Amino acid sequence: MNIHSLRFKLTVYFLILIIVPMLVVSYFFYQNSTHIIEEKISESVSTTLLMIETSIENVLEQSRFVATPFLVNTKNREFLEREIHLSDYEDLNKLNQIMSDLKGMEISGQNIYSISLYNSINRMLLTSEKNMFFYPNEEMNHIEKLIAEEGGAPRWFLEKWPSSTYLTARPNYITYPISLDPSESGIRKNILFVHVSESTISEYIKNLNKTDNGLKTLILTKDGRSIVQTNIDKNKLFSVEFGEQPSMIKQLDRITSEKEGSFSENFAGREVLVVFRTSEKTGFKYVNFVPREDWNKEITNLRNGVIVLDLLAALAAMLLAYLFMKSIYNPMFRLLKAMKQTVDKKDFDYQIIEQRKDEFGILFLGFNAMIRNIQQLIKNLYQEKLLKQEFELKLMQSRMNPHFLYNTLNSIYSIAKLHGVHEVTDMAYALSHFFRHSLKGDDWITVKEMLDHIDNYLKIQKIRYRDKFEVSIDVEDELMDMPILKLLLQPLVENAIIHGVEMKGGKGAISITGYQLDESVVFVVSDDGLGMTTQRLEEIREHLKSGGGSSSELFALSNVDQRIKHYYGEGYGLEIFSQLNKGTTIEVYLPAYHRRDDLV
Repeated sequence: MNIHSLRFKLTVYFLILIIVPMLVVSYFFYQNSTHIIEEKISESVSTTLLMIETSIENVLEQSRFVATPFLVNTKNREFLEREIHLSDYEDLNKLNQIMSDLKGMEISGQNIYSISLYNSINRMLLTSEKNMFFYPNEEMNHIEKLIAEEGGAPRWFLEKWPSSTYLTARPNYITYPISLDPSESGIRKNILFVHVSESTISEYIKNLNKTDNGLKTLILTKDGRSIVQTNIDKNKLFSVEFGEQPSMIKQLDRITSEKEGSFSENFAGREVLVVFRTSEKTGFKYVNFVPREDWNKEITNLRNGVIVLDLLAALAAMLLAYLFMKSIYNPMFRLLKAMKQTVDKKDFDYQIIEQRKDEFGILFLGFNAMIRNIQQLIKNLYQEKLLKQEFELKLMQSRMNPHFLYNTLNSIYSIAKLHGVHEVTDMAYALSHFFRHSLKGDDWITVKEMLDHIDNYLKIQKIRYRDKFEVSIDVEDELMDMPILKLLLQPLVENAIIHGVEMKGGKGAISITGYQLDESVVFVVSDDGLGMTTQRLEEIREHLKSGGGSSSELFALSNVDQRIKHYYGEGYGLEIFSQLNKGTTIEVYLPAYHRRDDLV
């Protein structure tokens, strides 16, 4: 074999690209596999923690929202904002009603342990257990100390039962304070405390942690305190008291300072992967512990499997390299020859005459199709250039000096007004405003400006045709500020006059309407003029469908349709309907954009 040939080089490169990377991967795999599997386990555990977080915080969220009816009760708030007299039967009855409401919220909340209401004006505490406390006593001291420490901030916080509490039972619980006062007042006169028992969450976590390997999941506050109580058990990985920081976690500061992550630690001689994430709503830290023995077996099996696969792959690679080079070199050389023929010799009639059923057959067909497309593009480009030149020539032929004409019309208007020739005055005024609108440099105007322009045009035509036709305009107000291209409807109105009502015997009618239809805006120009035959209608439709062509008779319609398709896309344009001796209707379809920046 010629060592300088492309076939030999490709074979060598092929073997190098396959075998060398596999050997390198095998060498470093054992070291890297541990890290990779840890990341995968971390991702999986993080997903599990997210599910746990969602479940628990749904309970807390639902518990907090139970108090909503009480918050919007202005009569209760007004009652609590005044001095209450227990000797007054109505006041005492109202207090009992409030405690009944608290009890009702507790029952409807299901997971709520208790609800209490603190009133600072009367230094009074009401509970859902229908207990009522007034300052001074130990219950009031406890709640006012709690407010001083937590500041009544709207967030969940831990609360251990005090030596003397306002609740009948003495559990550990999570508390959420809700101010009943308007936030802008800055003064919290009444605070509603929603208490969820720690056991509600502990039971859920306990069920998750029912494994032989000990504790799996733990929930901490922002500062690393546990919101669940775990029992002391020698079979457990470790135990945690409610409201205490787990002393076994040496990198606890990392959990409290970082939003999410993972790391390895050694607990009682056992290596554990610690995965944690932080709740966006409550700031609680959800922590999961995975013992190394749960994932180390996978690493060993994976390492042995890769070694076997490397040996098999090396043998297969040598065989495949030979077969691959043999099957790919010849058709590749054929394709390179064809490309050289077209690129170097500019032979765009060249075609590969070879029938294959593999991928090279698809490439050959694609190459042949590409050459045909290039031929067509060259032809289209040439035709487009000719059409552009023809359009520019027509445009130049139709132009006059607009500034001179505009100034002349203003002079005619002034003279006619001076001599009291009102008809000339109206026509000159309308025509001058018509040209002033046309001279604006911006291609975009509002629908209202477009209708004003058409109105000036119609004033001129009505004077010219001696009120031969009536015009009605009905456009939705919501469309008036919509940006639109200039001169979209005026040529259609002009066609309606010249080809529609001008040749009609008697007085004609033209209507202009505009409305939004789903995601489109539709403008309709209709006349009750002569109309056209079905054959002529199909000729016009085909003319617009083909791109306009060079017909001067339909230049206005083609120009409008092509401008719409250019600026708005191929899905928009004109639709024409007509019946002989009954009239013609042209519908203009545009996208319902409200800003120019949205346009392509």
